[in-house]
Amino acid sequence: MKASDRMDLAELYKFDEIYWIPVDRPNIPSEASFTPTESPATTLEVEPSTPVAAIVEEKVSIPVQEKPITPSGPGLQASLVEDLKATAPSNSQDSQILPQVNCRLVVVGKINPTEKERLQLVLSAAPVSLQPSDWQVLEPMDSFTVSEFVEGTQAQIYVFLGDQIPAWKVQLPEGKISQIGNKAIYYFPRYISSLKDSEKPLKLAFWNSVKEIVSNGR
Repeated sequence: MKASDRMDLAELYKFDEIYWIPVDRPNIPSEASFTPTESPATTLEVEPSTPVAAIVEEKVSIPVQEKPITPSGPGLQASLVEDLKATAPSNSQDSQILPQVNCRLVVVGKINPTEKERLQLVLSAAPVSLQPSDWQVLEPMDSFTVSEFVEGTQAQIYVFLGDQIPAWKVQLPEGKISQIGNKAIYYFPRYISSLKDSEKPLKLAFWNSVKEIVSNGR
């Protein structure tokens, strides 16, 4: 080897870091192998047997306190409407009020227009001779007894015609004039418009009873 081919020992190890065998290399920090001492994020220690999804769930899951669900909108409004319905007075027969009567005679029954025309002819004929303002028609009211109905209104004479409330029939003798308190009562179980020509005795019975009850006022 020529002297010019020789390398100085110092030159050989000038860059000795690239010649060291890794196992023999001293633990000398260098710029190329710099490792930061602080990590911006915490490193998770994961056991080989633990699923990654379970660890992530454990770290990020936060217990949330459940709150009771309060109905709102139409549901709440519907509930309020139902409460109002439950507390509002029902429009039942119990809430019926007796009508005001300002005439002498009341015909009680389910009177249709034809029946009313026949009654007008009978009651306006002499000697009864009642004017339209002297009498009026009322329907039965099953929220009252017959006594409450009669005593609670202001007429003097009550003529019950046709079908009546079953509880009332017990207190109304058919075809006879009777009294409830100081009121005159007469119950005829048929409608005048339903009487046939062959039923003349019934027509006469009704006519005579009406004359008697109006003339005597009993």
